[in-house]
Amino acid sequence: MNARWGSVISGWLLVGGAGCATTANACDAMLTQSLEHTARLVAALRPDKPAQTRVFAPDGSEHTAGEARWMVGELVRAGRACRQGDDAEAARHLQAVRSALRVH
Repeated sequence: MNARWGSVISGWLLVGGAGCATTANACDAMLTQSLEHTARLVAALRPDKPAQTRVFAPDGSEHTAGEARWMVGELVRAGRACRQGDDAEAARHLQAVRSALRVH
């Protein structure tokens, strides 16, 4: 993982997350809030070094770099579904990420 991956997360938070928030009529407000909160947690899972295979969250939980990338992908899909007004699909992707965060 490298700096480019970190910028992908940042970009999603600025564009994807904000895009979902600005189209509140297409996405439930509670779902939007939960999505943004989870995105902040996942954004904290950035590696300290490019080849780092384990990443740590502020709460001390440990994840693999692959898990962190998967979570980012799921959040991107959730944001896309949210912007398209598909709350059920967005909630499904969000729940998958939240379950992965709880496991650790």
